[in-house]
Amino acid sequence: MIHARLAALPVLSACLVFLACAAPAFADDDGPHDAVCRQWMKTPIPKQDIGSAPADCDAEVLYYGRDGKGTGRDLVAARHCAYRQRGTGAQVESQSEVFGGSGILMMLYANGEGVKRNLPLAKRFACEYGGAPAEVDGRLEHIDAIAEGTDTQAMDICDDITSGLMAGFCSRRSADAARFERNQRWQMLQAAWTPAQRAAWADVRKAADDYFDLVSREETDMSGTARGAFAVGAREDLEIALLDAVTRFESGKRPTQKAGDFARADKALNATYKATLAKLVAGLGDGMFGDYGTIGPDGVRQTQRAWLRYRDAWVRFATLRWPGTPADAWKAWLTEERTKALAELVSEG
Repeated sequence: MIHARLAALPVLSACLVFLACAAPAFADDDGPHDAVCRQWMKTPIPKQDIGSAPADCDAEVLYYGRDGKGTGRDLVAARHCAYRQRGTGAQVESQSEVFGGSGILMMLYANGEGVKRNLPLAKRFACEYGGAPAEVDGRLEHIDAIAEGTDTQAMDICDDITSGLMAGFCSRRSADAARFERNQRWQMLQAAWTPAQRAAWADVRKAADDYFDLVSREETDMSGTARGAFAVGAREDLEIALLDAVTRFESGKRPTQKAGDFARADKALNATYKATLAKLVAGLGDGMFGDYGTIGPDGVRQTQRAWLRYRDAWVRFATLRWPGTPADAWKAWLTEERTKALAELVSEG
C-alpha cells in the first residue's frame, strides 16, 4: 500500500538515485540520514546469508509472489536473488531493479522473512538502497519503530515513499497485481467464446492497448512529479472499465442505446471534440505547460484516431459475440463514453 505522505509530493531532487550495489558516496551531508548511514554501512553481512541464484532470477516475483499477493513466493530464494542483484553495480532504473537488490534485503531483514531478523542490517540496506532523503529517513525511522514494537506490520519499500518517481513505481506494482487478478477473470469470461470471437477480441485488445496507452500519455496531465502514478492510474481505470463492461454484457445487461441513437451521439461527440480542441489550443500559452498541463490538441487528435480504431474493432467483436444488439447501438454506447471523457479533459470542476 502506498504511504499517505503521497498526499503532498515534493519536487524531485537531483540526488533521487537508487543504488543497487555499493555504498552511496557521502562526500557531503545532504540530509539527516547521511551521517547515520555512514555508521550503518559498516554493519557486516553474514556470508552464509548470501547463497547463490541464477542470473535471470526475479527477486520481485520471488518476494511478492507471481500474483503480487504471495502466491508461490520463496523468501529464501528472494534473498539469494537480491544479493546477486545487489552485486551487479547497476543503478536502479527499472521496475525489477526498484523491487530487487538492497530494497528486498531491507524488507527481509526488517521483517525476519526467510532469514533471522537483523535490524542493523536492515538499516544498512535502507541506506544502501538510497532514494529521496525523506524516504531514507522514513525507512530508518520505520525500522526503529519495528525495534520498539510500535509498528508490528511487515515493512514494505512503498510504505515510506515521498517522491513522485517512487509513487509511479509503487503504482505499477499494485497495477501488476491487479492485472494478474483481471487476467484470471478474463479467462473465465472467455471460456465459452468461439475461435472467431476470440480472434475478433484479439483485435479489440490490440486496439485497446494503443488507445489506452495514448490516454495515459496524451490525455493525462504529466506535469507533476507523480506523473508515473497518474499514467498508471489512467490506464488502470480504462482496464477496469473494460472488464466491468464485458462482465455486464456477458450477464445479459447490454447497452440500452438504440440503433437510431448513434447519429445523435456522433453529432454530440463531434461538437465536444471541436470544443475540447478549441479550449486546448487557447490554453497552450507560452510556457512549458498550458492551462491543462501537458494535455494538448495534438495528443488529443492522435488519441481520437486511436479511439476510432478501438471503436470499430469493438463493434466487430460485439456483433459476433452478442448479435442481438445492433452495431449502431454499440457505436452509440461507445461514442457517448468517449464524449464524456473528452468533456472531462477541459472540465473546470
